[in-house]
Amino acid sequence: MADVPDFATIYADSSLAPRMAATLWVVALLAYDAIRDDVPEMWLEDLPRVAQSFADEQFVAAFGSRFDRVAVRIAGGFDDPADLTTCTADEMALLMVINFARDTHADGPMGNEWIEDLPRRPTDEDYGWTREILFEDLDIEVLYNPALDGAEDPESEVYLTEGYANLHPRDWFKPFDR
Repeated sequence: MADVPDFATIYADSSLAPRMAATLWVVALLAYDAIRDDVPEMWLEDLPRVAQSFADEQFVAAFGSRFDRVAVRIAGGFDDPADLTTCTADEMALLMVINFARDTHADGPMGNEWIEDLPRRPTDEDYGWTREILFEDLDIEVLYNPALDGAEDPESEVYLTEGYANLHPRDWFKPFDR
C-alpha cells in the first residue's frame, strides 16, 4: 500500500469525514491494483451492461487508471467535490468505490486499524451522505436501469431532455465542460 496520507489533517475542515476519505482511498487503490494486476473481473462485472460490451483491453486499462486518479485526488484533498471527478469514467469509478466500501463495511471492518485511529464524525459510515456531497448529479445511475436502455445515446430523447453528458462508454473519458 502507498504511503498513508494524513487524512485527519487533510479533511479536518472538509464535509467529507477523514475516516470516509481514508476508506475510499483504500478501496480505490485496491480496485486500481486489481485491474493493473490483470484481475479486473470483480470490478468489471459491476459496470453497467452497456459498458461491458466496450470492456476491451484498452478500455479496461483506461478505466482502471481512473481508480488511481480518484485515489490520488482523495489523498491530496480537494476544496470542491467537482474537482474529484473530471469525466464520466471518474464518476463511475468513484460510484463503484463508494458502493464497494459500503458493501464491504456491511460485512465488517476492512482490516485497516489505522482508519479507526482517525477522528470520529457522525458521517463516518454514511455512504448516502458521501454520495450526496461528492456528486453534482448521479446521471450515471440511469445506465443501471434496464427501463432506460438507450439513455446513453446522445441522440435519444431522454438524453436530450435530461441534459445528460458523456453517458455512452465511448465518451466516458471526455473531460466535463465545467
